[in-house]
Amino acid sequence: MKKQRNTTQKKVILDALCTADHPTATELFESVHAENPRISKATVFRVLSQYAENGEIRRVHLRGTDERYDATTAPHAHVRCAYCGKICDVVSPALEGVFGTKDACGFRVYSAEVDFVGCCPDCAAAGRDAGRGEDCKTVQA
Repeated sequence: MKKQRNTTQKKVILDALCTADHPTATELFESVHAENPRISKATVFRVLSQYAENGEIRRVHLRGTDERYDATTAPHAHVRCAYCGKICDVVSPALEGVFGTKDACGFRVYSAEVDFVGCCPDCAAAGRDAGRGEDCKTVQA
């Protein structure tokens, strides 16, 4: 891991990520820039990339969405609402076996990405899930 200089801008970006909900780089830039107009988009993108390369944050690849960033680096899955796009962490002892896989078909597993797609409580309450003919249930992993 390459040692990076700590700067005020990096701290502002990391603090914003820690309070955000799986933002894209652009969403994080807009949030940071609103409070700190001197921070450029290039700086936010570069800092996110450096933090991800150093393992200090996670890049999250969810099918059908732009790349997102997550301050939680511990192994966990994600659930995304098919209607509004809200993303939440899924932490479950049942998933520990998936993330702890040491050998799969001869592969050495370094990381795993698990994402669920469903209906969030707000969209279920608004009746958005009715067209699928399914009940919207809480994810139990």
